[in-house]
Amino acid sequence: MNPTTMMSQGDIFQPLTKQGGFAELCTALYERELLVLSQLNVASTVSLQRRLKSVPYYVQQAARGMLEQSFPLELDQQNASWQAPQKARLNFTETQRKKLQAWLLKGARLGVVTVVYDFNQTLQRVVLDSIDRIDFAKRRVHLNQFGWFDFDGKSLEIDDQGYQHWQLARPDSQSLTPALCGHQWNHKGRTEPRTLSLREVLLATTLKWDK
Repeated sequence: MNPTTMMSQGDIFQPLTKQGGFAELCTALYERELLVLSQLNVASTVSLQRRLKSVPYYVQQAARGMLEQSFPLELDQQNASWQAPQKARLNFTETQRKKLQAWLLKGARLGVVTVVYDFNQTLQRVVLDSIDRIDFAKRRVHLNQFGWFDFDGKSLEIDDQGYQHWQLARPDSQSLTPALCGHQWNHKGRTEPRTLSLREVLLATTLKWDK
């Protein structure tokens, strides 16, 4: 083989080797996603096969993205997760509301990742989603998973029990830390962090950390 070719191939993998943890991240993400797929009630074997085929691509993309991101959080490579101290409780302040309004009017765009506070009475958490529609005339924004919100961040959707407990937040350090670390709270306070889905990890790898 041509030495030049060998060198160029080595250069491709060198950054990942230097940062380390690529294999560990891939293993953790594979295990996580395979567990999710094993619990799905899929319509056919063909649809499951299609999902399985795409797993290697998205897992490797997620692992690379996690290594390349420079979040001010600790990256746990063995568990493919980010770590940071957890607040005693989950709050959404009036200051956060005003920052959200300004961001939606000036910085929001299609495809951008944002944050949703889930104030469910049983288990509170913070999750990532992305914008797929913006209606400036009616001052509302639509997220891929959680539906419509007004520019105050209030959800315009109701859950299966008829409750509105989602709150849109600007993606900044205050909201991204609990979202990326999977922080959760119940009626007693802090509880065990949840594991981010592969979709959320992929969304996280496109983020730019904003103070």
